Amino acid sequence: MREIIITAAQMIAIILLSPLLQGVIKKTKAVMQGRQGPATLQPYRDLRKYWAKSTVLSDSSSWVTRLGPYFAVGMMVCAAATLPVATFSSDLLIAGGSIFVLFYLLAGARFSLVLIGLDSGSAFAGMGASRDLLFAVMAEPSVFLALLAVGLTATPVSLPGIGLPLEQHLSLFFSPMRVLAMMAVFLIALAETGRLPVDNPDTHLELTMIHEGLLLELTGRHLALVTWGAYIRQVLWFTILIDVFFPWGITSGTGVMAIAFGFLLWVVKCLLLAVIVAFIESVSAKMRIFMVPRYLSFALLLAMAALLADTVL
Repeated sequence: MREIIITAAQMIAIILLSPLLQGVIKKTKAVMQGRQGPATLQPYRDLRKYWAKSTVLSDSSSWVTRLGPYFAVGMMVCAAATLPVATFSSDLLIAGGSIFVLFYLLAGARFSLVLIGLDSGSAFAGMGASRDLLFAVMAEPSVFLALLAVGLTATPVSLPGIGLPLEQHLSLFFSPMRVLAMMAVFLIALAETGRLPVDNPDTHLELTMIHEGLLLELTGRHLALVTWGAYIRQVLWFTILIDVFFPWGITSGTGVMAIAFGFLLWVVKCLLLAVIVAFIESVSAKMRIFMVPRYLSFALLLAMAALLADTVL
């Protein structure tokens, strides 16, 4: 029973904290740009507003649009259960925290969102779906190579197996392999969460939008679910970065005090990453859409360099 409670607590923490981190990013950006900006809790209010509105469907929409948002959020919730938040104990994680299961679940969520965009019959939603799939094909190999570089010695290749050695040996953090892999994963995390300079989550300009193009035809509860899923996806990528490259404070046991301390540190690390993302968005501009493949190619080169550095050094 105790293990079930801890597992549920880790999953619920990711789900409930996700809108708060979005609010922190927006508020921090506003402060850095000299604006008042929205309240930190505004994303929660937006979700409540969306949920209270009626759902309007396109004439060409089918059961795919009706069930797709629930399936996408369900995949995100399952992915949250594979990530260590406060403890690396593999007995408390789905599939032992396997990175392959994690990314298959994220891919399943992306697939359902693409189907929703295509099912709506909107040209803009179809354009966003095609762009999202194109950039996903370029981004996913970079992530796998980077995590493979830092997890070659892990058996099996899982987040606990990758993060625990670094948590126990601080000197591993300064190895060239981990530094290069961290840079690659961070660049991909910005792309996968729809942040600047790859995408602008605050615009609906059809010539530049990627992720937002998938949401144009959604209203009411469907929009609330998909928006919340995007917030959860952002926290999942923050947690991946923390588990793999900044795992200090995450316990390997199931002690109550150690887990509580791990939860607290996880929240602090997520808030710091949110501030870093806000700073990057405040000093950078949206790149042109045809420059995104170069950006993702650079992340792929960093991941390959990390893998070579591990082999050579």
